[in-house]
Amino acid sequence: MDHGTDRGAGAPGGHEAGTIAVTDPAAPGRVPLAVAVVDREGLVSHWSGGARRLFGAAEEAALGRPAIDLLPVTGALAPDEAPASRHPAAGRARLTVPTGDRVAVLWWAYPLAGPGPERLLVLAVDAAALRPREHGERAPAGEPGDVLAVERVAPGFTPRTDVPAALELARRLPALLPGMSIADSAWIVAQALELGYPVLEFGGHDRVPVVPA
Repeated sequence: MDHGTDRGAGAPGGHEAGTIAVTDPAAPGRVPLAVAVVDREGLVSHWSGGARRLFGAAEEAALGRPAIDLLPVTGALAPDEAPASRHPAAGRARLTVPTGDRVAVLWWAYPLAGPGPERLLVLAVDAAALRPREHGERAPAGEPGDVLAVERVAPGFTPRTDVPAALELARRLPALLPGMSIADSAWIVAQALELGYPVLEFGGHDRVPVVPA
């Protein structure tokens, strides 16, 4: 598993301008979202359908396994498998899923606190949902997608108050946490968004909020 550099909330992207196509011209950051929760033992306690599709592991196979075996969260977990920081982290990774395929992933990890066992919320997207193109090229006629002026896209954070779509993510994330009560999932989502809203950073200048497709 090849990991990218972890980055804290609001860290600048620092990338040169180029282009990238995304799947929804109306909402460039609307992408299928994988969601997982890690408990105080460093084990996966919740695994969404999006996580199954992205990482290639069924829920029954993922639950109870060490997070570091399944998730590209280098730097987000300390050696004792607790969150490494009270600040969120983000990064890129390339990993081999159980099917043998190589997947490029962008991820965000949020440390959690409180009386429950949940200690880390992980969000991830398939970088293949963002199709790179040559500089200035537009998507072919009839092909879904729009082209934004970037060369590389990086995961980052921005204050939730800066994102009009924050309420939509807050409303939809609990539904992506199977087997969790509404109260617990709402508590986790509230903590995460308080730490920073997940965004896709283009060229170190533009930030596009992530919204579940």
